[in-house]
Amino acid sequence: MVKKFFKILLLFFCIIFIIIMIKKHYYNDYSVKNLNMNVKGLKYNIKYKGLKSSVDFTMDNDGNYYIAYKDKIQIIKGNGKSYYLFKNSNLNIYSIEYFNNKLYFSSDTKIYCYDIKNDKTLEIIKDIPNYGDYKNSIIKIRGNYLYIAVGAATNSGVVGEDNKWIKENPYNHDISPKDITLKGINFGKFKTGAYQSYKTKSINGQIIPEHFPGNSSILIYNLNTGNMETMAWGIRNVTGMDFTSEGKLIAATGGMEDRGVRPVKGDTDYIYEIKRNTWYGWPDYSGGDPVTSPKFKGKANSMLQFVLENHPTTNPPAPLYQHKTLSSIKSLAVDNNGNLSAKNAMYFYDISNKILYKFNGAGAIEEEVKFNKGDVCSLKFYEKGLLILDGEEGYLYSIEKGNINNALKVNKSIYFYLLALVVVLIIILLKAEKN
Repeated sequence: MVKKFFKILLLFFCIIFIIIMIKKHYYNDYSVKNLNMNVKGLKYNIKYKGLKSSVDFTMDNDGNYYIAYKDKIQIIKGNGKSYYLFKNSNLNIYSIEYFNNKLYFSSDTKIYCYDIKNDKTLEIIKDIPNYGDYKNSIIKIRGNYLYIAVGAATNSGVVGEDNKWIKENPYNHDISPKDITLKGINFGKFKTGAYQSYKTKSINGQIIPEHFPGNSSILIYNLNTGNMETMAWGIRNVTGMDFTSEGKLIAATGGMEDRGVRPVKGDTDYIYEIKRNTWYGWPDYSGGDPVTSPKFKGKANSMLQFVLENHPTTNPPAPLYQHKTLSSIKSLAVDNNGNLSAKNAMYFYDISNKILYKFNGAGAIEEEVKFNKGDVCSLKFYEKGLLILDGEEGYLYSIEKGNINNALKVNKSIYFYLLALVVVLIIILLKAEKN
């Protein structure tokens, strides 16, 4: 009897050891940790998994989720049923939104509308100048308006060898959404001017006529009438945008980099409030400061020069927040209902250190969540909290108020199955002993 007891005890501890090793060496890799100890209580869960290579998501009022991939869109219904609404190898989907039983999504130079009930796709916007460095348009819907971010074609307004796309599009360059006048400064051994194709010079006083739509801008499209206009311009590249409870458009933008024939040293990423009919400074200002200020340096630490003769303003808006690093903010969401924290707190993901930050609009940012692996590609608030899509690992996380859960368990059912295995093995062992 004692011998039987020790066999059962040994078996039990072996199973417990297996559970601990699985949790330590496999599941813990997918955990997130709450780094802000001042948070009264947040709970972390995985809403859906198996979403590898996804790029964005949205949801409707009936609890259905729509997951966008490069060339297809998947629906996950409230009852758990999942299937693809459509697939199209010609698409290059980047951003998706839901409105009135329709899905709107960006793909290369176009915006599409997919009617869910009729299973029909319609091209509603075309000829967006998405051929350059920042060619993926983020879209956002508020009310009856669709907002579309159009990135710059170049780093700082001048085409150079750092723009790998010149091999396929040698005549491409930045297109201005408003009339501008150039100073006639040319760069590099081929003397390329701003807003010119590669190896094309500019001259002093040269007027670049307005073109719609243009690069480095945000567009507004009326979903009822189909009318479209430029909301704001001089915005290098938007990496995330959302709205406050008052309807203010908040956007994360990337600063100019130390590359190309007009390199810029000393810049960082920013978060702005975007206002109508406003110029935000690119390519001669960044973060509200002129590139001629001591903050920035050019090639061989030289002083930078303006490329525009006359600026729409010498005092473009300053950002709400200046990040410490460059090319690191990816995705942004505003807690406009105060689900997790202060109302209108801004949450953004830093790809360089895999940290989700919170910014309340003033003061220092706060570290909210640290990801051990994966890559967040989209953040969106819903009625209970924040949803986070990790397209690299294939998880849609939810963060809500509740008891603190510092280690996010990927698959709770594994413990149930292992416990059941222990019981079955004990029963088998007992029967064997009787025989």
